[in-house]
Amino acid sequence: MPANQGEKDMIEIPPTLTDLRLSRRQLLRASIGGSATAILLAACGSTTQTAANTNGIAPTLRLAFQPPYIGVFVLQQQKLLEKAFQGSSIDIEFRSLLSLDPIAEALSGGSVDLGMGGTPIAPISSGQPIRIVALVERSPKTHAVLVTPHSAIKTIADLKGKKIGTPSGKNYVFPLRVLERAGIKDTEVQWLKLENNEGRSALVTGAIDAWVTWDPFYADIQVAKEAVVLVDAQGYYPNYVSLFARSDYLAAYPETIKRFIRAYKQALDYVKANHQAAVNLFVQQNKLSPEVAELTFSRRNYQLSAPNDEFKTDLIDQSKLLHQLGVITQEPDWSKVIDATIAQQALGS
Repeated sequence: MPANQGEKDMIEIPPTLTDLRLSRRQLLRASIGGSATAILLAACGSTTQTAANTNGIAPTLRLAFQPPYIGVFVLQQQKLLEKAFQGSSIDIEFRSLLSLDPIAEALSGGSVDLGMGGTPIAPISSGQPIRIVALVERSPKTHAVLVTPHSAIKTIADLKGKKIGTPSGKNYVFPLRVLERAGIKDTEVQWLKLENNEGRSALVTGAIDAWVTWDPFYADIQVAKEAVVLVDAQGYYPNYVSLFARSDYLAAYPETIKRFIRAYKQALDYVKANHQAAVNLFVQQNKLSPEVAELTFSRRNYQLSAPNDEFKTDLIDQSKLLHQLGVITQEPDWSKVIDATIAQQALGS
């Protein structure tokens, strides 16, 4: 929209889930109600940027994000980016995706320029050209390990030997830390990679014993009383949501990213000052009930800033754990991956 205008882990899935078994390279529907844009990641972009505008603004600003991020919907509704780039010829696109893996894949493949979500440690460790430029949220209570209300699993210790489904398989530090602190080895459970539109049905039908996910998927199944919380991420996983960019895009168009950050701050300021309007927008965009939206909002903590020391320390700890367990082959050099200067300059900090 112009401003001027590897194979998945497979499991035996009941017949009711057959139509939900999607590859990351198939069309992904980005909201719980299936109302958001469907895109084909394998063919929706090129790594080659066209010539920049004469004022140094990028020719495109294509953001991939996840359904919980109300600030993005405010950007769209109020045309804050169009205002930020008034007078420039720049194509602005928003792509809502279900989880981090397809976002990182789209970014690395060049079909988007910016991503918003948890930090994609595995792609970064494999050398993908991704740079972290800002933090937009710190919300640990939005992630949880869920079981059905009548499950025999009552404590974390009961997870030993069970099937655990997550959108990232074993590449998800929150459940790994939960198991580690309970004295359960990562090899003592079965990890199943299920996208967020698959996990709920897998849990309810018994294809998995526990589902690890986040809001609004977590809030939606909780409100429906189809699942209860075994443990949330408070004390295990700070859940920083980061803004990250393709390295060539960051190097060529820092001013574009600065303007995006300033516009996103306006969006978050609006959310904080207009709670009910923001909830209503969230309901509309994600086809959720007001109760689910309110629960999701109650667990979110918006804080736009440059990457801080706690974030960096946690990333180092996460990558050490993933490397130790063989999930990644090497730990990233975070001093080269994190660029705090863009957000500092944009926010005046």
